[in-house]
Amino acid sequence: MRLARLWVMGFTWLILAFWLLLFFCWDIFEQWDTVKSSDPIEVLWWPQFSFQYEELRLCGAYECYFTTNRLRLPRVRAVLFYGTTLTTADYPLPRSPHQVWALLHEESPKNVPYMAFDEFLQHFNYTSTFSRYSDLPLTTQWLPSAHDLTSMDYVMSFDFKSSNVNGPSPSVVFLQSDCNTMSGREDYVQELMRHINVDSFGSCLRNKDLPQRLQNDYLNNLYSPEMLRFLANYKFMIAIENAVCEDYITEKFWRPLVIGVIPIYFGSPSIKDWQPQNKSAIFVDDFPNAAALGQYLMALSENKTEYNSYRGHKLNRSHPIQNKRLIRDLLTRPTDMTDISAGRSVTRVFECAVCKYLNTYRPNGIKRANVRHYNCPLRPIHVPLEGRKRPKYADDWRSTNEVGQCQATILDSYLRSNVAYSEADFDAEFNRRLNHNLCAAVPTLTQT
Repeated sequence: MRLARLWVMGFTWLILAFWLLLFFCWDIFEQWDTVKSSDPIEVLWWPQFSFQYEELRLCGAYECYFTTNRLRLPRVRAVLFYGTTLTTADYPLPRSPHQVWALLHEESPKNVPYMAFDEFLQHFNYTSTFSRYSDLPLTTQWLPSAHDLTSMDYVMSFDFKSSNVNGPSPSVVFLQSDCNTMSGREDYVQELMRHINVDSFGSCLRNKDLPQRLQNDYLNNLYSPEMLRFLANYKFMIAIENAVCEDYITEKFWRPLVIGVIPIYFGSPSIKDWQPQNKSAIFVDDFPNAAALGQYLMALSENKTEYNSYRGHKLNRSHPIQNKRLIRDLLTRPTDMTDISAGRSVTRVFECAVCKYLNTYRPNGIKRANVRHYNCPLRPIHVPLEGRKRPKYADDWRSTNEVGQCQATILDSYLRSNVAYSEADFDAEFNRRLNHNLCAAVPTLTQT
């Protein structure tokens, strides 16, 4: 009896294994058949670019046809959007049920105020933003490589920085040309200047001019060797983002780290998740006001041991990058903003990521994006000013965000109705809601 029972159990397990194997093989065959036997999936870039783009590309095992020809809309499987080019009245409606919408956006909500709201984001199925929760995160996009963090190419010793009489005098540098930001950085730097000398280049609070050799188009040459060598003379560099969002980290943070200068940072609340060592930057949030920060900077600038403790990623040659999250991201990320090699630009990597998604997701498994895919607070956060003051443009930015929420709500209603509308239609609806007090106040974003 026991032998018979064992034989029955063994036979049952054999049948089960056979069906599992058959299911697995059929799934592989089905994918192979989709790739090899059917026509390439078509993908449409929706922005009105100044050039025509038609290209058949192989993305790993999958082939997709990318185009900017809007006449092909009825037959495409996905529509790609670039955030900076978005408007409130240019969407491919009516939208076919099978079409995936994919969003690429590396900027803060300073340029597209309705971007942060769930009412708008939920209409996309695939995203690539600075948020670690997007489908293709660009969190470390402005850091060229791990080698740049550890390289000694631009590093100057503490003694040299201290005795460089022909170089920067106060050893604090500020280089910005955007003088109206959601974070209020220009207000904070103005306060800091009352307590410590700051060399300010660019358009904002300028009190010095860049050397002649660096003045030509410096905004597009932020990582040029000449610029990096010049900035490396300083001990500190002010690195305040134009807006506060989780994981929104620009070259303002990475560039001083690359050249061995200590960043004075304000921006992403999760910035400490990304610094190369536990002590790599000075954080504005750690000080009650600019006066306290200025006092700390003056003391630190005279203490060689303490100053160099912030430069472990340069000076600790055995363990320069101790942040496992950062190491993992740098090893696995498909691209960065400085990479223009064939096939590795951000847009081309995004295209292939969407192509692979289209070839592997199940029709009943299509998902929707949410606020975490962009992860910005719905009320602007600004720097801590003395006397709990508000930045000069704080009310303007708060109003901009309220307008953004109203726009997101209107967009949601239009996109749900799935009927084409004009810019005049949108403006009329926006003015109607505004005049009747129907634009709700901006809610507090609840994160989980």
